[in-house]
Amino acid sequence: MPDGIRLELLDGLSQGHFQRAVDEFRREGLSSSRISSIINAARSLYRWAINREIASEDPASLIQLPACDSKERDRVARPGEFARLIGRLAPQDALPFALAAYGTARSQEIRALDWPQVDLSGEVLLLADDDDAQKSMAARRVVPIARPLRKRLEAEWVRQRRPTEGRVCPPRKKSRSGMISLDQLQKRVFRMWEVSGLDPIGLQDSRHTAATWLDHAGVSPKVASVFMGHKAPGRHLHPDAAPITLRRYTHVLPGELERASDQLDDFLAERERQEGEA
Repeated sequence: MPDGIRLELLDGLSQGHFQRAVDEFRREGLSSSRISSIINAARSLYRWAINREIASEDPASLIQLPACDSKERDRVARPGEFARLIGRLAPQDALPFALAAYGTARSQEIRALDWPQVDLSGEVLLLADDDDAQKSMAARRVVPIARPLRKRLEAEWVRQRRPTEGRVCPPRKKSRSGMISLDQLQKRVFRMWEVSGLDPIGLQDSRHTAATWLDHAGVSPKVASVFMGHKAPGRHLHPDAAPITLRRYTHVLPGELERASDQLDDFLAERERQEGEA
C-alpha cells in the first residue's frame, strides 16, 4: 500500500491516506471499477466498525474516485428487478439464477448441487461439497437459505417428487456429465428477456448482485466473505492491506451467519416493497 498505510487502528487512517492510495492505484493501472470496489470495501468495513464503536468515523466516505473509464463490466440488479426477471422464467430455469443471487452459488456449484446438500428443515445449503466444484478451500461452505430461495427449492423438490438424491438442477436432456448446461440455459433465457424488453443478467453477475445485496443489507465484510466463499489473497501480495488483516485475524462468531441471513431477508423484502410502490 502506498504511503506506508498499515492496519494498526482503524482510527489511525485518514482521508489523505485513502486518497493517496487511489492516486497510486491509478498510476499502477488499476481500472476505475476495481478502485471503486476497493474503496467501497473499506467503506463497508468502517460502517461495520462504527456500528460497533471500533471506529469513530469513516475516512473513506469522501474519497474522490476516478471517473468510469469504460462501460461497467458487472451487471447488478435491484431486488425487485431481479424478482421480476426470474418471475418471467419457468421455475426450473429460474432456480439456477436464484441459487446464484440468493444463495451466492457459483456456476459449478449450481451444476454439482445434490439434494443431500440441501437441508430445507435447517434452512441451509452445503456448497462446493464436490471436489470438482471447489474453486478454493474457502469455497466449501454452509450458506443459510434466504426466503425467496427457500420457496423455489421447496417447489422444485416437490416437482421432482421429494427426492433423497440427485441433482437439484438436473440436465434438460441426456448429458455425459450428468449436469445441466448453464451456458445453453443462459443463451435461451437471455433471448426471452430481450424479447420482453428486459435487461438480462447472467449467473456470474447474479453473484455480483448477491455480494452487493449483502453489503447494502449491512452484513459485515467478514461474514459476507464466508457467504461468498472467497479466499483471502496471499499476504506477500498485499501485506499491509486492511482486508487481509480482517480475514486473517477476525472470525465469524456463532449465530452471525443466521443473523446475516435475517439482515438479507429484511433488506430484500423492504427493497422489493419500495420498488413496487415506485
